[in-house]
Amino acid sequence: MSVSRFALLRRNMWAGCAALLVAGVPLGGGALAQDTEDEDSAGYDIVVTASVRQGGAQDIRHFRSVSLDGSFLPETSDLTLEGLMGEHDLTLPTDKPCRQTFCLTGMAMPAALPLRPEDRWFVGLGFASAIDADTYRREPISLIAVVDRSGSMSGTPMAHVKQGLHAVLDKLRPGDRLAIVTYGSAPMVHLPMTDYSGNREQLARAIDGIEIEGSTAMEAGLAKGYEVALEELEHSKGKTRIMLFTDENPNVGNTSAAGFMVQAERGSRAGVGLTTIGVGVHFDAALATHVSSVRGGNLFFLDTANSAKPLFEREFYNMVSEVAHDVVITMTPPEGYRITGVFGVPDDLMTSAPEGAVTAKISTAFLSSNGGGIYVTLGKDAAHANLPAGALGAGQPLLTSTLSYLDALSGKAGSDTIVVAQPQGEAPVPLVAAQLLVDEFLTMNAALDGYHDRGDKKGAFHLLDGLSKRIAAARLPGFSDEGKLVDGLRNRAAYVAGYAGEMPRELQPLALRGEWRVVNQSGLDDIARGDRVEITGEGEFITTPARQGREEVYQQVEVNERQLFIRDADLVFNYRMRGDRLELVSPDGLAHLEMRRLAPDSGLD
Repeated sequence: MSVSRFALLRRNMWAGCAALLVAGVPLGGGALAQDTEDEDSAGYDIVVTASVRQGGAQDIRHFRSVSLDGSFLPETSDLTLEGLMGEHDLTLPTDKPCRQTFCLTGMAMPAALPLRPEDRWFVGLGFASAIDADTYRREPISLIAVVDRSGSMSGTPMAHVKQGLHAVLDKLRPGDRLAIVTYGSAPMVHLPMTDYSGNREQLARAIDGIEIEGSTAMEAGLAKGYEVALEELEHSKGKTRIMLFTDENPNVGNTSAAGFMVQAERGSRAGVGLTTIGVGVHFDAALATHVSSVRGGNLFFLDTANSAKPLFEREFYNMVSEVAHDVVITMTPPEGYRITGVFGVPDDLMTSAPEGAVTAKISTAFLSSNGGGIYVTLGKDAAHANLPAGALGAGQPLLTSTLSYLDALSGKAGSDTIVVAQPQGEAPVPLVAAQLLVDEFLTMNAALDGYHDRGDKKGAFHLLDGLSKRIAAARLPGFSDEGKLVDGLRNRAAYVAGYAGEMPRELQPLALRGEWRVVNQSGLDDIARGDRVEITGEGEFITTPARQGREEVYQQVEVNERQLFIRDADLVFNYRMRGDRLELVSPDGLAHLEMRRLAPDSGLD
């Protein structure tokens, strides 16, 4: 077998975007604390989105994807606490029935956050509503799908988009309408606004007919989507909403988050909400979180080929159902205490607040399958910093909170007040789960940031090891995915810290990243002894010849735990690593390639 079929490719910024899918293992892959000491401030505003589940990020599927498949130890830019909590039902029990559009519930327990020993109490403020969800969901929807069809979306990302749109089609009903706007180098209306009734086959063909083209003019694509949506408002029989499908890599026009956020804010004020659906290994969750955190915005992620149908089956009517806008929650601690942290806030903002009342401004509330909320920790105020914690009198509340909001349909103002009492007896499971999720978020951030920023491998291991034990000891229902995530990170940290002698098997493909020198080969053309080979985290196999007169060759590569597949040459190799040597042998034994690592950095540090 020879490599005479090696296709000569020019470097492309999107090369390898859909690579490494043979085994679903791509090569490649914080809590921002802000201390505020403004004694003149009567309070502190924290801008968030929330719901009868938080808006903004609704899951951390992208972080799980890059954590378990795409990198050795990931960075935390894709990790959000509200997304982590969005994957769990944290509905608090209450004996106070909600009789209006939006209500607060509240419960407390002693704080048990190892990285925050100064916290004394952990308080949950849950969200509830009296609306009839089934009636609310039956309101017709005019949906404008804005689809990124740039080069980065080729292959698997676009396949996910089409699967998602077909899943949306399955949820539409008589009275609903659908339009499709696509953008690559420039935006275009791929499908004008069309009634679902009598046109299902036409809509399905339009979905299948989306083709890849151009770069990523996202701002222009979104603008075209809002143009169609605003024209639809007078024709819509119910809700009007944009659903943006993208891997979030804008490289044409205004690529700043503010450019998109202004459009989303103006659209929401006019009556058009925005749901962002992230796809692809290059998905920029940080930008998408900004975009989805404005009024009327939420964010979901399609991580596998089979994730679209269950996501839209479960959440479609929730993701388009806004319950309340411009929610303001003011929280007041008791005498002797201060609010030391607010959790469940977009953009990974965890704030050590000044003393006094703290106000959270929540842009939008949505229906959801999982109940949500925001969470507050209390500690001693400055006057008691060096004194024992003040004893609260019998019946004295831990937190008093007031709520104001605008009904998303009627625009009428509403309000609520809740007094959170001191805990009596055992804490309910949803509150215990919420605190453990905060613990998970803080600990993973501390471990991974320490690893990447300071090279603290041993510290990362010990933090993740402790967290793994706490999750196992809690035995909470629905935490199997958390155990899998943390244990996977813990095992990787053990290896890089020198506590485990053997690399975890699922990570062996990552060890192939880096630069190699060909020391021996047989049965292969277009590659010779002395050539340099680079295997990148973006799925490229780049051959740089040692002799002049030959050109570099760029090819896509996919790797699983045993084999390496050079897609463009249609070649499969079994591989084995021994020290700084990498040996590739074709299954029939006719082709052999042996290489020595050039760079001391294997990509695992």
